[in-house]
Amino acid sequence: MHRRLTFLRSSAALVGGWLLLLVAFGLYSATSHRQVLEQDVSESGRSLQRAISQRVAQHDAHLTSLSALGLAQAQPSQDFDLVARSILRFYPRIVAIDLIRLSPGEGASVVSSATSADGSTVDPLAVARAVEGLASGKAAYGPDGKPGHYRLMKRMNDTLAVSLDIDGAKLVEGEESPRWASLTLSTGQGLLLGMPARQLAASSLFARTVRFDAPIASATQPLRLSVGRQVTLPQLLPPLPFALFAAISLSGLALVRSLLRHRQDAALAREAAEAASRREALRQHETKLAHALRINSMGEMASGIAHELTQPLTALLSQSQAGRRIAAASGLQDTPIDSVLAANVLQAKRAADILVRLRAYVGKSALEAGVHDLGRHVADIVALSRIDLDRRGIVLDVELPETPALARIDPVEIEQVIHNLIRNAADAVEQADRVDGRVLVSLRPGSEENFEIVVADNGTGIPADILPRLFEPFFSSKPDGMGLGLSLCESIVERFDGSIVAENGVAGGAVFTVRLPAARTAERREEAAE
Repeated sequence: MHRRLTFLRSSAALVGGWLLLLVAFGLYSATSHRQVLEQDVSESGRSLQRAISQRVAQHDAHLTSLSALGLAQAQPSQDFDLVARSILRFYPRIVAIDLIRLSPGEGASVVSSATSADGSTVDPLAVARAVEGLASGKAAYGPDGKPGHYRLMKRMNDTLAVSLDIDGAKLVEGEESPRWASLTLSTGQGLLLGMPARQLAASSLFARTVRFDAPIASATQPLRLSVGRQVTLPQLLPPLPFALFAAISLSGLALVRSLLRHRQDAALAREAAEAASRREALRQHETKLAHALRINSMGEMASGIAHELTQPLTALLSQSQAGRRIAAASGLQDTPIDSVLAANVLQAKRAADILVRLRAYVGKSALEAGVHDLGRHVADIVALSRIDLDRRGIVLDVELPETPALARIDPVEIEQVIHNLIRNAADAVEQADRVDGRVLVSLRPGSEENFEIVVADNGTGIPADILPRLFEPFFSSKPDGMGLGLSLCESIVERFDGSIVAENGVAGGAVFTVRLPAARTAERREEAAE
């Protein structure tokens, strides 16, 4: 080692090695910083692209709603005007909405018009020409007389068309664009929005522009987004880190021989690093232990609650059964009071079954499953949930097969799973504040080997960062959630050799799919296990 480091006695060799280190560090720093800046521009561009794509999709939805409203009314201009003004108020980028009457051979005229302060006067003949070759229900894009605006037009039928005047500059809202970004939004006819960077980079001879360029996802509005960032040499090679590295590397090369004489210090440093690693491993172990203790505490608490609830449920069941006997003895059999008591008996037994299964789950003991018709139990839990959803103004639809769907399950536990999924779907729809809230529960054959229970809604959907952790215990996206509902659902389904997956629907909302093996498949698996 001593002979290998002899060259450090030469000042020229020492400077040469130092310069090589500086060049290597400069290349690495410039490359890594450029990659970070390019990724930052790409992520910001894609975020803006998604936001603008959602907004232009809303334009198509407004056209469809206005067209349906116009076709459904005998005098479309009355209700059309009210809805149009509401759209202008809540969507300021839409600055004018016009209902045009098409009169072949006689020109075109405006039936109804709602315009904000930034809107422009529509040319009915231009709208008529734009939709002339379109079939009913098809939309067309066209320029507007006002700079930065464009029009989206739809042919309703042979005599009516609807037109939206859209301010392209308002497709990007507030502080959505980063301060460093220069942003342009354009069409084939020209520029809609040109936004310079609010935070200008220092001038440099080596300045380059990193750019993100992509079309907006829309079949009717051919927009293109471009996001650029000026990258300068100080950004690729920050002076302070470079100077620090230069000083440190020079000092390091000059002190190599001294460092070799301090091996003991290096050994102590290694021991400190190992000790830190051990402390980190101990911390992770303590975290896992605390998590296990929480689960154990939850199990003990659930077992205690189940035990405490058994007594009042037993009393409720006994009193209701006694009441039915008294009613029968008094000639009140099959009367409303007898029906109410019968319902109490049924629900008390159901609650008792749930507590039995809860205690079995906590105690890790499995209950005997049997072959049951999934369709009947899906129908029962839908009927039970419909009352709550009707009260919340949410439509609950169900699709069941005509033939029995036989599977080896515990019916009470499977009903718990479906009820939990329906309740979560209703919460998502309610959070979205939709007037057309809807939850669909369907049972269908997934293949010859299994059945699928699908619960879909048109609510808010599942954010991408939450989706991977959806079935994780104690993880919840709800402010008051405990994070146990979906985890319990997954445990129940997997106990019957099934699976549960979640995804976002193509048209929005969330879709949960429970797959359970058919009774014949489950029996073959049991025979193979034996």
